[in-house]
Amino acid sequence: MLQPNFAVYLGKEKAGGFFGVVAQDNLFLIIEVEDGMDAEVGREIIQKIKDEVASLTINKLASFDQFISQIITKYNFPTSLTLAAVYVNERILYLKTVGQGKIFLNRGRDFAQIIEKDNSASGYIENSDFFILTNKKLIDLLGSDIELKTIFDHKNPHEIVEELAPQLKGKGDEGIVTLFIQFEEVEIEQDKILDTESQESKEGHGQIKDAGKTFFEMIKSYSQSSSKSKIATFIAVIIIFFILIWSVVLGYKRRNEAEAVKKVKVAKELIIQKLDQAEEGAFLNLPKSQVLISEAKQEIDRLKKQLGKQREKEIKELEELIKDKEGKIVKKEEKNFEEFYDLTIDGKEAKGSVFFLEKDKLSIIDRGKGIIYLLSLSKKSLEKKSASEIKKADLVSTYQEDILFYVRGEGIYKISGDEKAKKAIDKDKDWGNIVDMWIYNGNVYLLDRDKGDIYKYLVAESGYSAKSSYLKGEAGSIKGANSFAIDSSIYVGLDDSIMKYTAGGRDEFSTSWPEKNVKLTKIFTSAEVEKIYGWDKTNEAIYILGKNGTYERQINSSILAKASDFVVFKEAVFVLAGEKIYKIGLD
Repeated sequence: MLQPNFAVYLGKEKAGGFFGVVAQDNLFLIIEVEDGMDAEVGREIIQKIKDEVASLTINKLASFDQFISQIITKYNFPTSLTLAAVYVNERILYLKTVGQGKIFLNRGRDFAQIIEKDNSASGYIENSDFFILTNKKLIDLLGSDIELKTIFDHKNPHEIVEELAPQLKGKGDEGIVTLFIQFEEVEIEQDKILDTESQESKEGHGQIKDAGKTFFEMIKSYSQSSSKSKIATFIAVIIIFFILIWSVVLGYKRRNEAEAVKKVKVAKELIIQKLDQAEEGAFLNLPKSQVLISEAKQEIDRLKKQLGKQREKEIKELEELIKDKEGKIVKKEEKNFEEFYDLTIDGKEAKGSVFFLEKDKLSIIDRGKGIIYLLSLSKKSLEKKSASEIKKADLVSTYQEDILFYVRGEGIYKISGDEKAKKAIDKDKDWGNIVDMWIYNGNVYLLDRDKGDIYKYLVAESGYSAKSSYLKGEAGSIKGANSFAIDSSIYVGLDDSIMKYTAGGRDEFSTSWPEKNVKLTKIFTSAEVEKIYGWDKTNEAIYILGKNGTYERQINSSILAKASDFVVFKEAVFVLAGEKIYKIGLD
C-alpha cells in the first residue's frame, strides 16, 4: 500500500486573518484566510474539521467537491478564502482548490501544476509521487513555479521544509502555508498478488502435491509397522489434512477474487467520473474532454494488465461504456454501407480506380479497359468514353461536355462530345508530382505535391493559357498535400490539416479534430455542398467540418478502409472500391 509522508511550512500569520492545516486520516488540507476571520476562530474550525474526518468516506470526486463546499458554507468562510485539499482513497487521489489554492505534482522527472483556483480533479497515485498543496503567495515569493521544481533532488518532505525555511523567512513569508506530501510503497508484496497469481498458484499446487506425497510415504512406512487401529487413525488425519489444504486453496482464491472485484469497482468509479467530466466540458473544451477519454482508456489498460483474464465480462462492459460515451462526446457514429452500383453490369472485368464529381455526374476511370464511365447519381444511368490513352490515366475531371484526364509523363487529354481524345495541355518540365486535378468555371487546376503549388490554366478560345501559380507568394507552402477541392475558394488537404486559399491568398482558417491520430487521405467539398469532408482511410472515418474549419461530427464505416476514392452528394458519401460503388447515408 502507499503510505503518505508529509511536512508543513507555516509562514508568519497575517493580522486579521489566519491559516491552518489538516493532515489526518485520508484528508490533507491547507486553508488561508487573508482577512475577515480571527485566528482563534479559525483554529476552532480546523479542530472541528479534524473531528469530522474520522467518519469521512469519499469514493467519488463529486462527493469530495460537496464535502469542501459544505465546509465553506457551514463555517461561513469569507470570500478571501484560499484552500487546497486532497483525499486519499486507496490508490485514487481526489483534489480540490478554491480561491488562490494550487496543487503541484512531481512524478519522476516531470513536474507540473495539476489544478488551481476553483477546480477539482482525480487520478491514480503512483509510487514516489510528490504533491505540494500551497497558495499563490509562495509562488509570488519564489518568483515562479519553476523554482519549486528545483527543490526536490531526492529529498523527503521534512528535508525540503528545512531547506526552504531560511530562504522564505529571509524574503518575508507572511501568509504562506504549504503542505508537502510524498507517497511511498510500503507493502510491495501485497500489491503484487494479482500480477504473480499464476506463478503462486503453481507453487501452491506444487507444495500441496509435495505435502501429499510426504504424507503418503509416511503412511506407507507407518502401515508396515502399525496395527489396524493406528492405520485408521492416520487415515482420519489424512482426511483432515486435505480438508485443511483445500480450505487454504479456496481461501486464497476467494481473496484473489475479492481483490479483483475491488480493483474493478475502484476503476469503474474513476472511469465514470472521467467520462462524466468529459461529457460536461465537451462543448466548451473538446480537447480536454478527449484527454479525459484517453485517461479512461488508460485505466482499462491498467486494469487488464493487473487482472489478466479475470473479470473479463466487467472489463468488456467498461470498454463499451467508454466507446459509447466517446461516440456521443466527439459525435462519432458507426454507419452501415450499401451497394449503389456495380460497374460489371457494363462489362465483366470493369474496375474503377479514381473518380470526380460534377453536380450529379460521376466520372470513373477504368484503366484496364481504357474507359471513363459517366454515372448519373440521380438517375443511375451510365455512359462511357473510350480511348487508348485512358489506360494510362491517373486523374479525371469534367466540365459540361468536356472530359479531361491526366496522364503522367505526357500531359492532359480532352474528350469533347463525340470527338476522340486530343492533347489539351502538354507536359510541363516544371511539374513535379501531380496528385489531383479540378476544373472550375472551365479553368484547369493541378495540385503538385512535391513542389507545393497549384497550377492554373485559364480556358481560352484556342485551348488553355500558359501555366501560372494560383498561390502567388504562397507557392511551395503546401508540400506533401494529398488533394484539393474548390467551391470558389480552394481547400488543400494535408496529412492532418486543411488549408484554405481565396484569390491565391491564404485565409484565416484552421481545422480541429476529435482525435490526435488523424491522417487524411483525401478531402472533398464543392459549391453544391455546405460542409468539408475529410476521408481518413486508416481510421475508417469521414470527418465532417463546417466551412470555417470547425469540427462537427464523424462517421465510421468499414468500407472506408477498402476504398480508393470518395465524393459526397445529397447527404450521402459515395465510395469507390474496385468494380463497385457503395453509399453511406449521412442523415
